[in-house]
Amino acid sequence: MKKFILLTTIAWIALTLAAQHCGSCTSRMQTQTTNNSIRNPKSIIPGPKKPHWIDREHYVTYEWNKRPKIGTYVLLVNVFDKNEKRVDNLTLTADAYMPSMKGSHDTGDKAMKLNKKGQYVIPVYFMMLGDWEIELKFAKGDKRFANAYVKLDIK
Repeated sequence: MKKFILLTTIAWIALTLAAQHCGSCTSRMQTQTTNNSIRNPKSIIPGPKKPHWIDREHYVTYEWNKRPKIGTYVLLVNVFDKNEKRVDNLTLTADAYMPSMKGSHDTGDKAMKLNKKGQYVIPVYFMMLGDWEIELKFAKGDKRFANAYVKLDIK
């Protein structure tokens, strides 16, 4: 019985020390994340069909084939140059995920295809209600030059 009490006490002390250590690590990581976020804020596209500049030469708009709910919906992304001409020589990828559950429902980077209208398209599967984010990555050749995010809440 004395061994059990001793082992329980040692385990409790070890867990308490570990929790204190992890707490300091978490706050240090939060400070670093906050500082990085200030330096590199997310480029969030304001809403469907609203133009958003991703660099000095290009702006984008997006739309859905239907209002997204649970299920699969097609995301259509339009890319234009500063002269308002459609751009179709880029490589776009999309990664859909739930920010509140990062890692659980990530699709990973998937290549977007060009349709006949010159829009970049990809099907996105929303498997549950909640907050969703789609990270769009823009590249010319092998060089990525911009990211932009589509945020939405599936109800």
